[in-house]
Amino acid sequence: MLAYICLGSYIQLVTSIVIGKTLSFLVSLVSQNILLTKRGSGKKLLAILAVIYTFLATLFGLYTASQPPAVRHVKIPVKDLPTNLEGLSFVQISDIHLGPTVGFTKLNMIVDIVNRQNPDMVLLTGDLVDGRVESLKRAAEPLSRVMSKYGNFFVTGNHEYYTGDVDNWFSYLRSLGFSVLHNSNVKIPLKVNSNEGQLCLAGTDDVQADTIDYSGHGFDIAAAVKGCAKDQPVILMAHQPRAAKKALDSGYRVDLVLSGHTHGGQMFPLIVGAYLLNPFYVGLYKYGPDGSHVYVCEGTQYWGIPMRIGTSTEITHITLTEASPL
Repeated sequence: MLAYICLGSYIQLVTSIVIGKTLSFLVSLVSQNILLTKRGSGKKLLAILAVIYTFLATLFGLYTASQPPAVRHVKIPVKDLPTNLEGLSFVQISDIHLGPTVGFTKLNMIVDIVNRQNPDMVLLTGDLVDGRVESLKRAAEPLSRVMSKYGNFFVTGNHEYYTGDVDNWFSYLRSLGFSVLHNSNVKIPLKVNSNEGQLCLAGTDDVQADTIDYSGHGFDIAAAVKGCAKDQPVILMAHQPRAAKKALDSGYRVDLVLSGHTHGGQMFPLIVGAYLLNPFYVGLYKYGPDGSHVYVCEGTQYWGIPMRIGTSTEITHITLTEASPL
């Protein structure tokens, strides 16, 4: 924990120095007082301000990250939504990152919040863990308490592949009551009467599996939606926004993609990179002529550094509604 706090503080210190020197240079140009930053008093002032900023930013970031994740309520219209599924609600959690700085206590808190939402489904869109099952088995136990009407579902994120222990995590998560969507899908609800309809809930492996050539895994949208009827709405769980874009551009029917991964950048100034490097950054996006949507969760916890600066943690409560006719 101390090491990660120091890393976060260092990032803020470097940021403050860069900003300070840039502003000082601009001021010197305007005032025609070149080399202002080289004067002893100027350098000393910049150093003092940088230390003060770093201290305050670190405290603020630690405080923000320590707060329970906020529940964000989002309504999303879906074309051809069956009447019996109007108002279907589910909770999305993402990027919990069980590991050195997130453990049993925080996950237990998250599960309590999720259960209070009384969801029809719980969808965990990747980056649950930063370690192997043997190290984090106890920390993940609270997931066994997650309650929902139609089931709990999981897809991999890039960090699952970094553990090198994906298949063991699949087995353990199933023992905790989660269904793993490994380039596969399920119908929701599983059983219906003759006058009722279903939607297709699909999930893909994270695209990082292709990058590192993880055996038996890889992003495969064709396999993920195989068997989904053309008249059924398709909800896809895909961890990274770039996977969401690949799925939406694939030609297969995809009405809603649920992603995470970006953390909103987690802290300034990393938020700039997260915004520029991802096709979808945070929140709800409408995409394409068919009225498909993407929702990017800002992350239910954080990676490593226990700070949030300019971003926040979230648990997303999504309600589906019938899309209005064009």
